[in-house]
Amino acid sequence: MWPAIITPAQHHQLVAAFARKKVTGRRTPRRYLLSGLLRCGKCGNKLFSSVRNDRKVETRRYVCMSGPDHGGCGKLTVVAAPLEEWIAEAVLIRLDSPTMADALAGRAAADERYAATLAELDRDRAQMEELAGMWSAKSISTAEWMSAREPIERRIQTAERQLSQMTGTSTLDGLIGNGTGLRDAWEGLNLTRQAAIIAAVLDFATILPGTPGARGLDPNRIVPTWAL
Repeated sequence: MWPAIITPAQHHQLVAAFARKKVTGRRTPRRYLLSGLLRCGKCGNKLFSSVRNDRKVETRRYVCMSGPDHGGCGKLTVVAAPLEEWIAEAVLIRLDSPTMADALAGRAAADERYAATLAELDRDRAQMEELAGMWSAKSISTAEWMSAREPIERRIQTAERQLSQMTGTSTLDGLIGNGTGLRDAWEGLNLTRQAAIIAAVLDFATILPGTPGARGLDPNRIVPTWAL
């Protein structure tokens, strides 16, 4: 036994962060600020990042891709740079909104829920260990062990999912109500930090079809769904 170097809460935050990276499968450096946060306004599928090479000029885009690997309609595209600028500005404005102030006021209750969920998870894991010990000592049969294990495993999975969802709010510590100050520092943040802030505020944004031949981004195409 050694003294703990991190708390149980920090451990679960790390586990949740690694789980999210495992799901995305991202290995290369991030180039797109809104990866995973955009939906097609035609079919509802996720938009994927894509580069278009036209006369030796690269244009970063978000595209609804068709085919068995993507499942979209393949009929919607939006240029990345102006969309990313619009979403980032909308997030900074929202950080100073009364809605976000209300979210900050509710953090105490959220922290209490986090602590209660974490305590319940620890109890269930301890019960799983106790159950395994009873089976190993042949105090219970395999059938009894499996019957008792299933509801505990379901509770553990539910608690881990809830903890993963709760950890996202810690990204905004010190930022709610400080959108103006963050705007001044925004360009100095690396892309991963910018993306984490946006993902903590924005659940996703639906991109509606554009007008054929239109120049520039029509803000009316962007329909944000806020996480906070």
